Amino acid sequence: MSHNPSQPRLVSRRKMLAGLGALGAVSAFTVAGCSTPAPSGGPDTTGSSETDSIKFYGNVLGEESQKAAWQGAIDGWESRSGKSVKPVVYPYDQASTQLALAARSGDFGGVGQGGPWQVLVPTGILADLSELASHMSLPLKIIESLRIDGKLHFLPLNASGIGLVGDGRVADEAGLKDGASVEEFAAALERIKQQDKKLIPYAAVTKNPDLKDAVHWMWSWGSEVVTVDQRCTLGDAGSVAAITWYKELQDAGLTKSGVARTDARILFARGQAVLYDDAPLAAKFVRTNGGSAALATAIRPLQRPSVDGRPSVNRFWGSGLFCSKGKGEATSKDFISFVAGDVKAATSLYEEAALAPADARVAAKVAGLDKDVFQNTFRTAIADHARAAAWDRLPSVSQIDTAIGEGVAVIMAGQTGVQAGLNSLKRKIDDILAQDV
Repeated sequence: MSHNPSQPRLVSRRKMLAGLGALGAVSAFTVAGCSTPAPSGGPDTTGSSETDSIKFYGNVLGEESQKAAWQGAIDGWESRSGKSVKPVVYPYDQASTQLALAARSGDFGGVGQGGPWQVLVPTGILADLSELASHMSLPLKIIESLRIDGKLHFLPLNASGIGLVGDGRVADEAGLKDGASVEEFAAALERIKQQDKKLIPYAAVTKNPDLKDAVHWMWSWGSEVVTVDQRCTLGDAGSVAAITWYKELQDAGLTKSGVARTDARILFARGQAVLYDDAPLAAKFVRTNGGSAALATAIRPLQRPSVDGRPSVNRFWGSGLFCSKGKGEATSKDFISFVAGDVKAATSLYEEAALAPADARVAAKVAGLDKDVFQNTFRTAIADHARAAAWDRLPSVSQIDTAIGEGVAVIMAGQTGVQAGLNSLKRKIDDILAQDV
């Protein structure tokens, strides 16, 4: 499967209205049919320029694990540039609402952190950060899979994937290893179950809100789920085979029903599960969920098994920055460049939040990171095989992820057959994508 996709269609007026109408948990496309005009105000997009201050939108200054690192980077840039940053802090789950309102009122001007940056793409107010990325040592596969019409609106500061992690002691005994096929993987899970029936061999996500994890496996079987030209493939042979296999693991007791990501973290930390899927913060979660020192030492990333020789693939996970274009764009880009290259901030984020920098040159300067076996193994086993989903670039990304989770949940609960369930899910996603025309 391609990690350098062709580019989506140009943004239509319908998509612009949809993006501006996104509020809270409501999708960016909920009001796609309304007649509210695009804002006449907003940032000047006639050309990049400097400004004496920029706004900084995001949730990190409100999170204890990241606040100090980000505040340090902000202070450093203000001291160097002589300019100021005005924080606009909101909880992560309010990001879509806050960004859409700022765009709709014409107030979005500056730098945004995290996401969902996709909500702002239809408005045309985001700057292209390709030039900044060209001077950094970033994962090319991830960068290329985030481009829209050749432009990069989101610059990853941390770039990884959601992948398998496990207790290396049990994994070795069971023969779980990188490069395995799905058949070898399932056989190893069976061996774990036979040796200790109290253990959950694989605490895979089996309920919402995290069942979008099924996407990894559908990719593994060759189904794109949604293609770069916004065509849904659910119900094809690959997706049916993947979900059939995924449900068979549950039916055989190799996974457990009713498990969300937070549940899996606790089960793993308590030694009740051998494997589960997570971001590179998994080692930290072992400690915060009361895991033993022995497990914290033994935790190990595992390359996702392959199907019929296809490359292992994981979905992109990470955080980054984006900014408005036009008035203040040059200042915002200078801030982004500073933060991306600030070794002190990167070191703090690594030490306090287990976040390793995406830029390899910055990572090489972070004290202790080169000796962190878990982080470095996670990069080679998981991050190096990660890519963004085609719909990660759409304002409707959250709506599509939610639909996938809900549709797969019905199948996992046995309320419908795999083929019928995926066919129904395809119709729902087709409806979402149709509003993107």
